[in-house]
Parts: sequence; structure tokens; C-alpha cells
Amino acid sequence: MTKYTGREIAIFTDIHGLLHPTIAILNDIKKRGIVEVYSLGDNIGVGPNPSQVLDLLGENNVTMINGNSEEYATIGVEPFLSYFTSDKLASSDWTNSQLTSEQLKQLDKNKHSYDLIVGGMKIGLCHFGNDVRIDFDEHSTWTYQASLMYGFPNPQNQFYYTNSEEQKRIIDRRSEIAMPYNAGFISAKKDPIFDGKPIDSYDEVIQGHVHFKLLTEDEKVKIRSIRAAGMAYGNDPIDYVSYIIIREKEIGYDVEEVLVPFNREAMLKSIDESTMPDKHTINKFVARR
Repeated sequence: MTKYTGREIAIFTDIHGLLHPTIAILNDIKKRGIVEVYSLGDNIGVGPNPSQVLDLLGENNVTMINGNSEEYATIGVEPFLSYFTSDKLASSDWTNSQLTSEQLKQLDKNKHSYDLIVGGMKIGLCHFGNDVRIDFDEHSTWTYQASLMYGFPNPQNQFYYTNSEEQKRIIDRRSEIAMPYNAGFISAKKDPIFDGKPIDSYDEVIQGHVHFKLLTEDEKVKIRSIRAAGMAYGNDPIDYVSYIIIREKEIGYDVEEVLVPFNREAMLKSIDESTMPDKHTINKFVARR
């Protein structure tokens, strides 16, 4: 067990190129004096300000995890074409065109997960518990949500495939073939999610990707999905962005969701004035009426 320090950790996810929610979250974190900050990925993609968002995260020393939207820029879109539409492809191309060479180099250096020990408990941070570089069909956010929707027992069972012996054999085989559609397997071989450990190595896994709040657990592990930072679903207040704070206790920790008001009108204006080709998706994500 590590020594108790009373640390506070701020975590947000799925900014998706929205500058004004990013500003609001980082300003609130700074006011609270929290210096350990993580983003769980999809900082870019779909939204109008990918380059400015990455600059702001870098200036504020945010530790970034790559999500699938970063992978479209780093390993290319070929591994993901099974679910790409023409709009999604155009959006990805536009996003990549907005990024500098230095930003692309930084994305390529980002990890795909981090381990934390807080109050003697082990937490895994990731974009999604199934590796989005290689496992986005049979095991995906949609299959996870469907399991919950239809009341299947133990909906988090799909995450036990991650780093299983079966998956490792497939990664080994596919990573030997240097073709664009295998780029995700090559990347996963080089930097495996959770450093190759099974998901039940953790007491809790905190993830994004789902975009709204979910909490499931069994006797092995707790899976916590947090709300996409600048987006709104169901009863989420549309004029507030969301992130969480983990507060260490001598044994364990508390998790608090923080809601922060932000300049929603400026965000919507930035969408309207953007040259990005697909505005329908981001308008839907931000619950534009």
C-alpha cells in the first residue's frame, strides 16, 4: 500500500474539439489548485477546434490518453473503415488537416492507459475497457449499452476479453503483417492497453467513449464511464460541462462529479463558423435544440 497523501485527481473525457468546454473545465480545475489532471481521450474529432484544444491541454500539463479519434490521426483510418461513413471520413480528414506536425507527433507519443494507486486501491484509466484500436465490433460501446438495455447479467463481461490469451494470440499474428488495416494490432503490440494486464487486475476502471454516465460492477471489478465533458444526454444540463474529481482517503477514495457553467453560445457560434464538413454530428452531441 502506498503512503496516504490526500491527493486530488481531476479527470475528464471526450472533449471532441470543443474549445469553450475545455476552457471552463481547466479554469475550474486551476481554481481548485488541482495539478494532477487526466483526459481519457477523444480530445479531437467531430468538433470545430481540435488544434486549439490540444494546445490548451498541453499548456495546462494535462496527461492525455489516446481515444479512437486520436487513432484516426496516428495509425490512419484503414483499421476502422468497417464503421466509417463518408461523413465520418470527411470529418476525420478535416480534423487531421487542422493539426500541426508537432501535435501529430505528440499524439503518437500518448499512452493508451494509466495505472493509479489511490488510497491503496488500484485504478485503471483508459478511453474504453476494450482496446478501440483493435476491438470495436464484437466488443464495443454499443454492445455494452445493449447488455444494459436488455438486462443481460454482468454487462461488463465483454471487457474480460481485453488482454486475454485469445486476444494476445490474435495481436501477435496480425501485428506481423505490416499492412495499413493491421496498424491497430501493430500499435497494440507496441503499447498494450493496461500494459497487457487483464481488466480485473484493477479495483476500478474509469473510462470515457460511452459519452454518458454508467456504473457497473461484479465481484471482480467496477467499471465507471464518465460523461463526455461538453456534451449532454437525457437529463444532463446543457449549459454545464462535466468532469470528476477523485479524492484520496486513508483507505479508498471518493468520486465527485463537478458541473461547471460555460459559454454555450460561443461554442455554438464556433460550430456555425467552422469550415468542418459534418456539423450534424457535433450538433447532435451537444444537444442542440
